[in-house]
Amino acid sequence: MKTCVVWGNLSADRTSDQYPSVAVCDDCAKSEAIGSEDRDAAIISVGPFDPSFGDHECHFCGITKEDEAAA
Repeated sequence: MKTCVVWGNLSADRTSDQYPSVAVCDDCAKSEAIGSEDRDAAIISVGPFDPSFGDHECHFCGITKEDEAAA
């Protein structure tokens, strides 16, 4: 599991809404990151998992941190 900055609501007033930090599983982090495949990337930056964001399921596929660890 990683913590990633993703494209959000770019017309929002707050930067945290424009570029939110969310939990992303390792598989989605690889497939959605900038430079992956030939399409628009959903992830701007990837960092280590930070539990302080409180969300322990993947923003894209919904897998939980516990399910990812068991796989």
